[in-house]
Amino acid sequence: MEQERALHEFLVASARALDISLTEHQAEQFLVYLSLLLTWNRTTNLTSITDPFEVVSKHFVDSLTALKALDFPLAGVVIDVGSGAGFPGIPLKLVRNDLRVVLVEPSLKKCSFLRSVLGTLKLDLVSVYSGGLQQYAADDSHLLADVVAVRALRLEEIREAAALILKPNGHLVQYQTEKTAEGASSVFGLVSHHDFSLPRKHGSRVVTVMRKTATV
Repeated sequence: MEQERALHEFLVASARALDISLTEHQAEQFLVYLSLLLTWNRTTNLTSITDPFEVVSKHFVDSLTALKALDFPLAGVVIDVGSGAGFPGIPLKLVRNDLRVVLVEPSLKKCSFLRSVLGTLKLDLVSVYSGGLQQYAADDSHLLADVVAVRALRLEEIREAAALILKPNGHLVQYQTEKTAEGASSVFGLVSHHDFSLPRKHGSRVVTVMRKTATV
């Protein structure tokens, strides 16, 4: 109970540092998500991070930094590429319930976890696509995205497919541990780099925002 209270306070304070005010309901959803993650992680390889405070910092808060780097459109479509355990898609959805989110993940075990989280938290307008981004882009029923978020993959691996599923002038958000020259191309133009320090000295992050500038 004492640790749960401390986690709650840490989460709320860390979000506030990003100018994000969590409601009590949102904070509770994050803690349920955290509990599910740590429970499933005992049998399914979801994350190498097992300290709950570190999960809050390196997964939850890290995911939310994009909201400071880009003004996500109201009711916009967000495609989370290589979602894994749901980052950044689920934290973004918990804070911005208006967003429609697609979690693209090729691992069947991780997809099972994601569907469990969505069912437990009763999240609407969130779906799990079991496959890679190239498969999603080739699927005739795919949604076109306002924002494509890339956290666990190198952009060069998915650049072409990401461009295919983005709306004209849509944005690609890339999470990195350090600033790199990778990104800008004939299809994407660099918009901005944003530097963030994670809570409890858990490292730094760079969020790079690019805009689709050409049709592919």
